[in-house]
Amino acid sequence: PDGYTVLYAAAPFATAEALFEKLNYNRKDLQPVAMAVMAPLFLVVNAQAPFKTVQEMIAYGKSKPEGMTFGSPGAGSQPHLAAELLFRDAGVKGLIVPFRGDNMAYTELLAGRLDATLTAISTALPHIQSGKLRVLGVASAVRSPIYPEAPTLREQGLANVVASGWYGFMAPAATPQPIVERLQAEVIRALADPEVKQKLAAQGLEANGGTAAEFSRFIDDETRKWGEVIRAAGLKGE
Repeated sequence: PDGYTVLYAAAPFATAEALFEKLNYNRKDLQPVAMAVMAPLFLVVNAQAPFKTVQEMIAYGKSKPEGMTFGSPGAGSQPHLAAELLFRDAGVKGLIVPFRGDNMAYTELLAGRLDATLTAISTALPHIQSGKLRVLGVASAVRSPIYPEAPTLREQGLANVVASGWYGFMAPAATPQPIVERLQAEVIRALADPEVKQKLAAQGLEANGGTAAEFSRFIDDETRKWGEVIRAAGLKGE
């Protein structure tokens, strides 16, 4: 705990306790330093799909006895959990199809064998620009500056479907407070740099720069929220 050993944590940090029966660490042994970036999740479908809005997609899903198929980059991933929340909020049946990464999901989506996926915009953008995939919305609380033409799912009647990937810095719990504050200040300063923001946006990431206190509250909120979704859906980590 000297400030030289830092964890770059991601969204699974807030879901692991609910997904796995036993972890080889205690979450209380780590303390938040600063939120770094958010990775907004975009709802993407085949451009030839018979629906052009989220509500049309929901109606389509309800018309199918087996419901809809959503691709995800793995069981318990943030796109998977966001899809489970969408199914619940929309009152539609859904089947999650896990893949090893986004590209395999795109292959199935482009072939018309998958109804939709939730994904970072950067990897899907070439297919969107070529007119092969269509963005129906973004699962952020507000529209993303990365792709502002995408309306939020909230705007389209799914008030509770808010989900993003995220990354942030953490340190051992015993790290002295002055060191934590110095690290926090440096992260926030770096993320305020316009060039850094631009490079992150090119990767589908929004610079955040939240303080340690804000990051701590965010993790607690995410842990409660996704714990409920995981338990309600009966999910288990692999």
